[in-house]
Amino acid sequence: MHRTATPRVPLLIVFLSILGTAACAGGSTVEPADVVIRGGAIYTVEESQPWARGIAITNNRIVAVVDTDQETEAYIDESTRVVELGGRLALPGFIDAHSHFQGFAAQQHDIMLMNVDSNEGLADEVARIVDIVGPGEWITGGDWAGAIQWMEGLGEIEAASTDRWEPDRATIDDITADNPALLTSYDGELFLANTAALRAAGLEDTLLDGMKVENDRATGLLYAGSPAIDRIREVIKPKSEERILNEYREGLRLHAEMGIVEIHDMFRGFEQIERYVTLQENGELTARIWARPWLDLSEEMFSRGLSMGDHPVTGERDYFLRFGGFKSANDGMLGSRGAMLFEPYADRPDYSGHYQEYNSDSDTFGSLVGNPEVYYDFVRDAVEHGFAVDSHTIGDRGISEAIDVLERIAADLDADMSMFRLIHAEVVQPREFDRIKALNLIVETNPSQLPDDMRWLRERLGPEREKLAFPFRTFIDEGIVMNFGSDVPGNAGAIFFNHPRYVLNAAVHRTNNEGEPAGGWQPHHKISMEEAIRSFTLNGAYATMREDEIRGSIAVGKLADVVIVDRNIIEEPGDVLSMEIDMTIVDGRVVFER
Repeated sequence: MHRTATPRVPLLIVFLSILGTAACAGGSTVEPADVVIRGGAIYTVEESQPWARGIAITNNRIVAVVDTDQETEAYIDESTRVVELGGRLALPGFIDAHSHFQGFAAQQHDIMLMNVDSNEGLADEVARIVDIVGPGEWITGGDWAGAIQWMEGLGEIEAASTDRWEPDRATIDDITADNPALLTSYDGELFLANTAALRAAGLEDTLLDGMKVENDRATGLLYAGSPAIDRIREVIKPKSEERILNEYREGLRLHAEMGIVEIHDMFRGFEQIERYVTLQENGELTARIWARPWLDLSEEMFSRGLSMGDHPVTGERDYFLRFGGFKSANDGMLGSRGAMLFEPYADRPDYSGHYQEYNSDSDTFGSLVGNPEVYYDFVRDAVEHGFAVDSHTIGDRGISEAIDVLERIAADLDADMSMFRLIHAEVVQPREFDRIKALNLIVETNPSQLPDDMRWLRERLGPEREKLAFPFRTFIDEGIVMNFGSDVPGNAGAIFFNHPRYVLNAAVHRTNNEGEPAGGWQPHHKISMEEAIRSFTLNGAYATMREDEIRGSIAVGKLADVVIVDRNIIEEPGDVLSMEIDMTIVDGRVVFER
């Protein structure tokens, strides 16, 4: 029999539960706590006690949850930090169940040109990056004009010109004298090399095919296919390790500011894990990490003897840094018409999406012919080595065919599928909900994608299939565990947001970040603020090998992951877009305070 491991509740929790219960009963002497939060609304996400008035935290555990301010006095002495809530709201810490953290972190210290299509904007953004990176560091990428082109294509803004912007290296040369740069347009058709990059490649005084030339001078603008691009790429120096670690530090700092206490990351190389280990050893890891390897790494994970839930160094069960299930991709995205659909795209009647290398005989994405046995073999190997598999499935056909294989795995191996996730699960046919529930699958949804997708989904799907998209209400009504992830940093056409204000707003109100459209898009799929908070906290903990038993809500004995927001968004859910994070506590430690 093959079943994913379920952690036992530590005896310490049982002991602390008894201690807290006795203390609340008023008959026992208790030790002063390190932190007491009181004097306002506390939403615990615990069905037995959804609301409280005070919390006491000792070390990294919650030792009391009480109903009156007076009851907190027993936990206070001169060494206790007392946080008065006033009109604020305390919640369990938010869990981002879908993040590409390295990309998000790099975005903070990398060039970001998706909203840039002018020389002024280019110069400003390049100057920002030069102030961050050290001399000699390369500046690459950028995806210039990606978001702008996307909005023009949707008719949301009018194109400023019919001519494509082609920047010149003269715009950035003075700024980047010590930093070679090779920047890219959003579609990879254009590149901009500064003088330092051309010099590094021996091209400063050379003219090659595909170079834009004016007055016998290369402007630095390169067209796709130019041999100059490969020449430059050959001499690009990788980022220094210290630069990457600084990106991670900045990414973690921003997560703490947003009240995110845990990140479900996806990684393709063990160097990412080594950086987490370094930060943890230095006391700088301020969010829990559930690190999910892509299926490409399965053989290496197996050969290292690693299993789901293991710490990468100790190999022991860990609640702060540990490996998660494997990440698979079974179809593409709706925006690029890659998601697999049963019926063709409304705006491309000859096309229904494509398979990926994990469920076809192709070794790259984009195959039009699938092979479910490839996916079956991947999943079977994973289960036999103690792993679940989290599968990117967006289109109705992609979802259905993934469930077909998971049903076979459950039957053939008598496997517990309750830690398996369907990632995105964006367009779901009604017949699939019972199948998802029967397998106890988790749906890992991304409300933060809704504000972008709702602008063009009707164009892709037509009015009837559009009604099936982002079915949060149905998942909850059917008793399916749903957690929330942001999918930051986004793609070449859209920037995703992971601040809880945007995630919760999209789930509850189904509007964009400006509160539009009035009444929400496809409002029949709205959920309540309490349901959204649960999906963004306790359900995320459940999805990491049922760690909801020890964290993810505010209860005696649980790990102390708590956020304080500046307003009561449950009483006034319409205020959520104005919500600020005032304090973030991870494992009993204050990692952010506004």
